[in-house]
Amino acid sequence: MEITSTHAKASQIAEILTKVSGFLKRIKATAEQLTQKERWKLILSAAFRHFLGGKVIGTTGRLTDATG
Repeated sequence: MEITSTHAKASQIAEILTKVSGFLKRIKATAEQLTQKERWKLILSAAFRHFLGGKVIGTTGRLTDATG
């Protein structure tokens, strides 16, 4: 997908989208090894990373450890 923008924060938005894409690719690569519940924990933990302090929902592990 290609998104073009003349918005002042276009480069910042592009960087964020690249990070999201990379995260989803890592989830996809390990999806077969995870249960549906575990996949959702990782996705929601990433979405709420700021509020969770980087922790994975329901564990004491860190999001960076879980997603590589």
